[in-house]
Amino acid sequence: MVTKTNNISKIVNCLKNRNYKTTLTELRNSEDSSHKQITFRCCNYEEKICSTTFYGLDTSRDKFFSLIRKWQTLIEINSDIKTKDGYFLRIFLVAFSRKRKNQAKKTSYIKSSHIRSIRRKMEEVLIRETTSCTMKDLIPKLISEKLVDEIGFFGSKIYPLQNVIIKKVKMLEKPE
Repeated sequence: MVTKTNNISKIVNCLKNRNYKTTLTELRNSEDSSHKQITFRCCNYEEKICSTTFYGLDTSRDKFFSLIRKWQTLIEINSDIKTKDGYFLRIFLVAFSRKRKNQAKKTSYIKSSHIRSIRRKMEEVLIRETTSCTMKDLIPKLISEKLVDEIGFFGSKIYPLQNVIIKKVKMLEKPE
């Protein structure tokens, strides 16, 4: 025999830990950030109200592949970050090389030693900026271009960079 309360509790249990994807344009009504997709996870369900938390950020495939071109170097890093309030995230960054001023050569390839130093510098800036703040402060930094601009600024001191983007953010653990 199945009662109505059993069915409702099964439905509520199905709603928990469900992911919802949306674009930043739908949240902010601005067309400039339509390539950023945010994932929310349902953490609590009470009386027809579903509470969600940030679960991830992703750059759309179209935007990412529009940045890839011939005759340049692609630099990728991923870094595991723990925020001040205990969230454990994995952040993926991508940067592209660009020609120097007055460069006549067609290609803008970076030496492997410069790539290693740029990766080291990118990770250093990323860790410094993200570990010193809480999750509530980190989400606006990830969505806005401030963090990316700073990483691009320090990386460009070694070799000129363009289109530094946060490709993906995954939440690995959240505090209990």
